[in-house]
Amino acid sequence: MHLFMSFHASFYTVAPISLGISCAPEALTYARDQILELILKGKEQMPNIQIDWVLVFKPFLYLEWQQWIGAVIFFWGWLHQHYCHTILGSLRRNRRADEYVIPHGDWFAYVSCPHYLAEIIIYLGILVASGGSDVTIWLLFLFVVSNLAFAAAETHRWYHEKFDDYPKDRRAFIPFIY
Repeated sequence: MHLFMSFHASFYTVAPISLGISCAPEALTYARDQILELILKGKEQMPNIQIDWVLVFKPFLYLEWQQWIGAVIFFWGWLHQHYCHTILGSLRRNRRADEYVIPHGDWFAYVSCPHYLAEIIIYLGILVASGGSDVTIWLLFLFVVSNLAFAAAETHRWYHEKFDDYPKDRRAFIPFIY
């Protein structure tokens, strides 16, 4: 289990780095230049930062349709994952540490692991926003799907072993299918 958790933690560290690596040289150059300017001019000589909100939001005008749809899918998955975790977190209130209960409500009526489904939806949003042309994002998406499918199947199996009254029509993490 510790090996799995350390792999899981390293994945969520390395995955964003792999997606942002293409802009790393530009970001590092910018940071270096800002630090050098601060050293050479001193704090007192640095200009006050003025935020031009028109310039901040101007890049949103250049987004294409797939990026907007991807963003909607991403935030829908993110909000739903948060809601599922809220349901799971509420199961521990007023219970002993070793007492387990069957989660109910929302997508838990259909699947054992709706938070895994929501995470896949998050990565689907990233994939759609990328336009589907980046191999790294495809590999990331496929890894997340396969990893969460395995984890959902194991969780689903555990629920059926632990609870005799576990709903028989619930699937692991894809409603009506798996």
